[in-house]
Amino acid sequence: MTASVETERRSEITATLSEFLVGLQFNDLPDEAVEVGKIFTLECIGHMVNAHPQPVSRMLVRYARDLGATAQAAVLGGGFRTSVAEAAYVNGSLAHADELESYGTLPGSGLIPPIAAGLAVGEFRSRSGRDYLTALVAGVEMQGRLGTAGIGACDRGFMGISLVGPAGAAVTAGRLYDLTAEQMRHALGTALPLGNGSTRGCGSMAHVHEAGVPARTGVFAAQLAADGFTACDNYLDGAYSWGEQFAAGGARPYAEEKLTEGLGETLFLLTAGVAPKQYGSCGLTHQTIYGTIDILRAEGLRPDDIATVDLHVPAWADRIAPYRDPISGEQAKFSIRHGVAGLLVEGIPELPYTAAFTDEASRDPRYVAARERVRIHVDDSASVRAFADQTVVVTLHDGRTITRVVPSLTASLPSLDERVAMVERTLRRLPAENAKRLIDVVLHLEDHDLAEVAELALGGG
Repeated sequence: MTASVETERRSEITATLSEFLVGLQFNDLPDEAVEVGKIFTLECIGHMVNAHPQPVSRMLVRYARDLGATAQAAVLGGGFRTSVAEAAYVNGSLAHADELESYGTLPGSGLIPPIAAGLAVGEFRSRSGRDYLTALVAGVEMQGRLGTAGIGACDRGFMGISLVGPAGAAVTAGRLYDLTAEQMRHALGTALPLGNGSTRGCGSMAHVHEAGVPARTGVFAAQLAADGFTACDNYLDGAYSWGEQFAAGGARPYAEEKLTEGLGETLFLLTAGVAPKQYGSCGLTHQTIYGTIDILRAEGLRPDDIATVDLHVPAWADRIAPYRDPISGEQAKFSIRHGVAGLLVEGIPELPYTAAFTDEASRDPRYVAARERVRIHVDDSASVRAFADQTVVVTLHDGRTITRVVPSLTASLPSLDERVAMVERTLRRLPAENAKRLIDVVLHLEDHDLAEVAELALGGG
């Protein structure tokens, strides 16, 4: 990567970032960043298409249809087009509805806002795959640096993707609208004050707004800036900056220097441990699901061999995914207990694992009975870090116990073939030929354009 920036101008953080992000070129990107951007984009499109049967998805698609906005960008899998900003909102929400999005230990690892914004604006503006991928990497860099500097915001109850996603989406959209560095500063000054989000939405339909609203906000901010709209053009600097307002005061202090530290030397997309999900639930439920599957597979067990499962989890995980007896699919996605109980009903699942996280499964007598065999133990002394180790202890009917200690899963990625196989399953709602062609196009996106992607993923509603 050849792009570099002087990072010592601490009083000009907003300008430094804007200049770098506007100046980034496709040829500056390491090959690995291009490949990573393509597979995460493909997965995100699959999640958008796959989510349409969800009750919340049907509601938001109906909202967009009834809005009757100018047909500018596709609602992927929906069979119609709406305005650019609303397409970003609906697609971003769809991508989060099945809880299959990318994740990691830092705010900024949720890639939906820049992807949803980039797909919508890229289609409308007839941009090339190279333009999109450059814009995507720039947007992820922006939100990743905010998340790294301001991780303490999560200690105060802010939802990381909602807090940093508007800036990531604004940069990606702004690149595709050809904003200057000055205009980008105004786009950030518009988008950043509108970001916040709360962990209190977990377990309700509102959780999809964690991704959908930031995507829309970023597009909106870029559109206004492209038309000459002005805002605070140094909102990351000085008194009452974004960091002081949103990220200070948590257990982990705001680290302003991380906004520009090493800028041009590394990329957040490659260094932050961003990972795909394999289970359609909150990331904090994944370690116990993984540990239980590992025990089932390694020991050759059937679900009926298991008497009880004891799950030892940190308080942070229990705070975000607290539901013991969920009564809806939304609550099931945020239930550590239910995610494991589903394995006691169906055994080792086909990936992505989504069958347990529906309204029907949450109330199914088999799942309700299986939950009685799963016990939660909360460790209040555990680190504030969200992905602290979790422990699974399986007790068999013959009296034997088997234990797995599971650290964060974000360090171990499935192979590309495994990820593509999961995408194929999430694209089943599309005509088979469209799905096959879509996978090929996105995996070779540098040779295609966003209009082709949108047409292949449009679907028939």
